[in-house]
Amino acid sequence: MSTEAQILANRLNAQKSTGPRTSQGKTAVSQNAVKHGLLAERDVICSESQADFDLYRQQILDELNPVSPMESLLAERVVSLSWRLKRASCIQNQAIDALNADNTSTSLAKLTQSLFFKNQDQSQAKPSASAAHLALGRLAIKDFANARVLDRLLMYERRIEHSLYKTILEFQRLNLIRKMNAGC
Repeated sequence: MSTEAQILANRLNAQKSTGPRTSQGKTAVSQNAVKHGLLAERDVICSESQADFDLYRQQILDELNPVSPMESLLAERVVSLSWRLKRASCIQNQAIDALNADNTSTSLAKLTQSLFFKNQDQSQAKPSASAAHLALGRLAIKDFANARVLDRLLMYERRIEHSLYKTILEFQRLNLIRKMNAGC
């Protein structure tokens, strides 16, 4: 059980820790939980350029040319989903490169140890032929051991892609209905 002195000290310490006070600090803290950004509430995460997104958004909106409020809503959804799809692809590529680089550096370290510490004989100094062609196999093994990172990224990508295509089809359906009604 806590003593009165501990309770008082705890209350005094709690007054010192009130979180960020400036808008810049609050903005920074709001990104603490963002890991990869595939499920982010905002379209642009801190590692992306707002200017690039704005240009991309304008190009998509110009192409879709929404007329009604519902078409505008769907067009904005297309922009958001397609941007996230690009992000998912980028993250997958980076994950594969990182896993491959980790695997390569680990393999090189093991190879170096075996070359210098096992035997100084020249016949054993040559790297085994299997080490080079097993890189992708080791990558797959590492993926399955690390909570199936690539599978999860692919799952996110598929969900985003499905939502994107569904939104595009709905946009096209509304656009077609509007054009048919205008022709009557």
